[in-house]
Parts: sequence; C-alpha cells; structure tokens
Amino acid sequence: MTSSKLHLAPVEQGQGMIWGIIAVTSLIAMALSVYQLTRPGMLFGLTEYDDGVYFGSAIRLVNGALPYRDFVLVHPPGFELLASPVALVSRASGTRDAMAAVRLCMPLVAAVNVLLVGALIRHRGRLPTLVGAGLMAIFPAEVGATHTALLEPVLDLFCLLGALLVFHGEMLGGRRQLLLGGVAMGFAGTVKVWAVIPVLVIAVLCLPQVWRRLAPFISGVAIGFAVPTLPFVIAAPGSFYRDVVTTQLARVAGSGRIPFTIRLADLTGGPRIFHGWLAVPLAIGIAAVVIAALTRSTGHPTTFEWFAVGSTVGIAALLMLPAQFYGHYAAFIAPFLAMAVASAVGLLVPPTLLRTGLAIAALGLIALTANHVRVIGGEHAADRALSIDAVIPAGACALADSPADLITADRFVSASPGCGDNITDPYGTTISYGGSKPAAVAVWRHAFENTDYLVLYSLRNGRIPLVPSLRAELDDHFTLVSTDGLLIYVRNGLPAISERQGG
Repeated sequence: MTSSKLHLAPVEQGQGMIWGIIAVTSLIAMALSVYQLTRPGMLFGLTEYDDGVYFGSAIRLVNGALPYRDFVLVHPPGFELLASPVALVSRASGTRDAMAAVRLCMPLVAAVNVLLVGALIRHRGRLPTLVGAGLMAIFPAEVGATHTALLEPVLDLFCLLGALLVFHGEMLGGRRQLLLGGVAMGFAGTVKVWAVIPVLVIAVLCLPQVWRRLAPFISGVAIGFAVPTLPFVIAAPGSFYRDVVTTQLARVAGSGRIPFTIRLADLTGGPRIFHGWLAVPLAIGIAAVVIAALTRSTGHPTTFEWFAVGSTVGIAALLMLPAQFYGHYAAFIAPFLAMAVASAVGLLVPPTLLRTGLAIAALGLIALTANHVRVIGGEHAADRALSIDAVIPAGACALADSPADLITADRFVSASPGCGDNITDPYGTTISYGGSKPAAVAVWRHAFENTDYLVLYSLRNGRIPLVPSLRAELDDHFTLVSTDGLLIYVRNGLPAISERQGG
C-alpha cells in the first residue's frame, strides 16, 4: 500500500527530549500501577475473578494438569505459559506469595506498554509522543487492568512489540521485520484471540505485495500462534475447540447485554460521568479530530496512520459484539486509540503553536494523573485468607467459585489427585458445558463428589449451576461451618479447624 507523507509535520530534532518524555510517562504508568497495589488488601486480597482463573491455570499446568484436557480454559494458553515460572515458584513459596509476585509484575507491563507506544510514535516529534505515551499511561481501563494479572495489558504488550518490529517509521519494514513482528503478534493471539484485529489490519496493509510482505508476516503469525498452542491442541483437540471457539462464540449471543453507552465511555477513556449518553458526543469528538487530521490535505493517510485508526475501529467493533463487557476489556483499545489521537494532534497543531500544545498536553497529563491518584486512594479489597485458613486444613481438597480465594489462602493445591476435577474456571466450565443443561450439572455433581470443602461467594452468581439437584447435594453431604464473608461447606464427617457455626 502506498502512502504520501506530504501532510506529515516535519520531524523534530532532539531525540533526547523525546526519550525523556517516554521515560517520564512510563514511570507515571508504573507508579499508578504500584500505587494500586499499596492499597488495603490489593496485593494479597481478592480483587478480580479472572486473575484467579488465569494464574490458577498456570499453577495447574506446573502441577501436571493440562488445560483443555484436564480442565476448562476458555482462551489460548499464552498467559499460562508466561506465568508458569512464577507458578513453579509457588510450589516452594506458596500460592499466596506467588499471586502477589504476579501482581507485582503488572507495573512493569504498564511501563513497557507506554514505552512501546512512545517508541512507535516518536518519529513524529515531541507533541505526538507526549500525547500518545501520556494517553497510554493514564487511560482508565489500562490503569485499572494493571492492578492484577489480567490479559489485556499483556495482549497489548505483544501487539505493540509486533507493531514496533513491523513498522519502520510510517512504513512497513522488510521481510525479516515482518516475519519477526508476525511472530510477536501470533503469540499475542495465544494470550487472547482478539489480536486477530491488528493482525488483519497489517495483513491488509501488506497488500498487494503478497510474497514480499504478506507471506512473511502471515508466516510469522502462524509460527507465533502454533508453536505455543499446538501441544495443547494435540493433547485435546475437541476440548480445545469447545473451550476456545464454541464457548467464546456463545458469549456473543448471551443474555444481560451491557449498554452501548457504557462500552463507548470505557472505550474512549471517559470517566464514570460519561457512562450515559454523554459518551456519544465524546466519541464523536475524538472521531472528528482524527478524521479532520487525516483529511486536512491532499496527502493520503500513511500506512502507520491506517494501522492505528483501522485497529482502533476494528477493536471497538469487536468489543461491541459480546453480550458481556467488563471495564478491563477497554484496555485493549488503549494503545491504538492513543496512537491515532497522537498522530492527529501532531498534524493539526501548527509548528508555531508547538510549545503551547506541549504545555497543554503536559498540564492535562498532570491533572489526569492527579485524578487517578485521588480515585486509587479510595480502593481496597477483601483478604479472606484468615477466614478460609480457619476452616480448611492445608493440603485439603477444596473447590471455590472464585479460585483467587483459595490461591490467596494457600488452599488451591491439594494433596488429593484430581481434587474437584481440577476445575479452575467455574464460570467458564459452566458456560462451556451449556449453563444449566444436564451436561453441566453432571460435571458439577462429579466435582462435588470429589471435593471435601466448598468455598462459595454466592449461591446465585451463576458461576455454578446450583439447580435443585445440586442444592440437594450440598444439603445432604455438606455442612455450612462458616459465613464470615463466605459460604464455606465441609463434607459431612470431616473436621473443620474452626468450630464456628454459620447461620
């Protein structure tokens, strides 16, 4: 694809200042992420459902259980492979400390993501670099997603690494760059298949040069995805397809659709006040700025601009599809939106107003960072480890509807092989087997039969299909012994450490 650079602002000198901007914004991202972990309960407590699933799957893996074959995992295994060294350490340190160690890795991911955005945009000068790296550092969903082990920041990291390898300034690089960038983006797909959006955008930009550009890029993508994934596919091809493909497609038509305006506000980085129809003018304003910049002269958008804008639009469309939507999903759009907006600002601000633009951008970054500090200051999380320790002996066979509860209490790994049928993602298991259909109920009945302790956050959260027959299983074979923030059930005939009776 050919591109004209006639409308690009002249590249400034002073790369030292540009790298200084990148360093400062990276440190801001890291500091915000670290600050989150200093809040009460955030380092060791229960902050998410998903982080327990992801890191719990890595723990299962290093203890000999394969995802898809031995337990349900509804995404490819990339994150579990990355987390497996820390999971291996958990065998000596315990899962509680290991979970904290994984969380402490996320500030580094936050900083590297900002660095990569800055490195991709720096050839356009100081102002685009400050706007792009600054937006990435304080994008609400990205900040929120780096407080624990969630997939989107890691997905961003490998997509950005791939883009940095693929692009040489505004244009695509040579065959070797495309191959290596494709490998990075292929691995991003093993973290979360959403990486297909920037992959497709780059594939289109490689046209019509099929053999010189498209072939090496797609070959790299295939290598990056297949090498980590193929062993698991070979071990359980049917289960892999059911978990990763069928289950995810079922979510598109699920019930309880999150409103369009909430999604739009999160995807544009709007604060909670924009979670209504105010999100629409915010999105229109951002789109107007980008379109005005790309059409302000007779020059055509560059290949890099097409990549940033195309990926932003594609990801936004993708995240509008599923019925379910969580705030951290929007972290995936952050780097692409930041690069698109930064490119637009660099084109629209004339050189005579460069200092003014830098001052406004810097003040905006300071103000938004201060707002994050204010909001984060009120965050906290529940640490239920003592309540669980008081009832469940170390090494006992326990199953929870929030795996992180057991991980942070050092009760996730059992001395009993096949404990709880190795269920690691209760909600994923339920939807993978059809919700409350007989197949799912049978899976859970068997898991109950192979469990001595049940730790439940709620009887009505839908993670376990507690139909009457399963409720009867609980009533007939388990005793509720503690309700200190949790419903903890002990199999009849087994002692609990604590004699506190729940009511």
